[in-house]
Order: sequence, then structure tokens, then C-alpha cells
Amino acid sequence: MAIEFDRYHTVLRAAQNVAFSKRQAQVLVGGQRRLERLVAEDRIRAIKTTDKQNGRWECNGSDVLRYTIDPNFNH
Repeated sequence: MAIEFDRYHTVLRAAQNVAFSKRQAQVLVGGQRRLERLVAEDRIRAIKTTDKQNGRWECNGSDVLRYTIDPNFNH
């Protein structure tokens, strides 16, 4: 169990400098509404690269992976 926990933290540290687009992050966290809620709650750090309404988002890879859901899990 400790090995899995260490591996998990290694992956999160490695993803610290990775940015996911909004679309990629949505897929990983389970949808647009969940992603936007997590960003609003400051659980996922995200920046808009431009001030335009449809500007590109860059989401912190480590944060996104921390809130990733199992796509095969039925709620």
C-alpha cells in the first residue's frame, strides 16, 4: 500500500509542470460543470491565457489528476 501511495505522489509531483486544456481537464474530472465548480472552489488552479470570452484555459496537471474520476464507475 505504501508503494502505491508513493507512486501516486510521484505522479502528482511530475504533473505539477504540466498544463491541461479545458477540454482535456473536463474529460478527466467528469464534465464541464464539475471542472468549473472545482476551479471556482480553488481546488484546481486554472488560468485563461487571454481576456477574450472564449480564451484558452490552462489547468494545473497535478490538480486535475488529483480530482480525476474513474470513467467506468457508475454513479
